[in-house]
Amino acid sequence: MSIITLCTDFGPYDSYAASMKGVILGINPKANIIDVTHSIPRHDITFAAFVVQGYYNYFPKGSVHVAVIDPGVGGQRYDMVLRTKDYIFVGPDNGVFSYILINQPSVCHEINIPHAVSATFHGRDVFAPAAARLSLKWDKSVLGNIIKRPVILDIPKPIISTRGITGEVIHRDHFGNLITNIPSAKLDAIAKNKVLDIFIKGVKIQGIRNTYEQCGNDAPCAIINSFGLLEVTINAGSAHEKLGARKGDTVKVLWK
Repeated sequence: MSIITLCTDFGPYDSYAASMKGVILGINPKANIIDVTHSIPRHDITFAAFVVQGYYNYFPKGSVHVAVIDPGVGGQRYDMVLRTKDYIFVGPDNGVFSYILINQPSVCHEINIPHAVSATFHGRDVFAPAAARLSLKWDKSVLGNIIKRPVILDIPKPIISTRGITGEVIHRDHFGNLITNIPSAKLDAIAKNKVLDIFIKGVKIQGIRNTYEQCGNDAPCAIINSFGLLEVTINAGSAHEKLGARKGDTVKVLWK
């Protein structure tokens, strides 16, 4: 079974996603097309990069993951196929696959484009046919020159001191949860069994809870989420709205 996933900022109203599916099915009628989301905030490559790294490795090996968040379409950026040991990624070389490039050994190729294409819709005319052909078999005719320096976004890393870790919010999810770049592994290695205080937007949060249920209603709370990252949340509410916090805001974890 050929699995092709789609992640775009096309939204639910236009024909863009459907036209990509039509192209894919015209080449591989047996493709199993999975709509991950078409609701990425428009042109938000960093948002998309975080989303892609959150789902790709839960699919069967050999799946083809297509991500089209492409404000530079028709410009100087490359159309890219990225190969890892277990997966294929197809999309623009603009940083949307940054987490994969950082964390997985990979090889990147330009996509050979054998025909005239629209300057404004490479999702339909380049990425969809390339993904469909790669889902049928390893079609090397899709691959062009190796991209030696693919674009990698500047993903912030937490700063560690003797009495704390300073990080920042790197993602806000649908529920208004504020996901930080502070991994639980760092906290376990440095601050295990210590009393922790978390600070964000002038608010102090004492300790880290295990579940959302343990957080009091309408009160900011800290947990370790399913990504293994520190998250600021409000049970049945929105930490984003309550705190007025957003991506890039500083989060500090201090201990005595």
